[in-house]
Amino acid sequence: MKKRAFDKEYKIQAVELCLEGDKSIAQVAKELGLAYNTLHRWVKEYKESNGKSFVGSGNIKPQNQEIIELRRRNQELEEELAILKKALGIFTRNQ
Repeated sequence: MKKRAFDKEYKIQAVELCLEGDKSIAQVAKELGLAYNTLHRWVKEYKESNGKSFVGSGNIKPQNQEIIELRRRNQELEEELAILKKALGIFTRNQ
């Protein structure tokens, strides 16, 4: 069976049905065709992150964002260094 993927908005709506309504997680899971454990995990993650959950759907944790930015900057610096080395080689050959 292929694993289904759900976007951030779908997860939030499913969680809010559980939290705002008078239905249990089991009832909402059954109505949406989800496994109880899946919806329970979403609710738990939502509560623990104060509504800023489901990072894999567009939101990146601050430490991961910093890593991405540092890698990008590192790549830029490596490219600059390669260009400067080539330029140095060209200028020293001509002298």
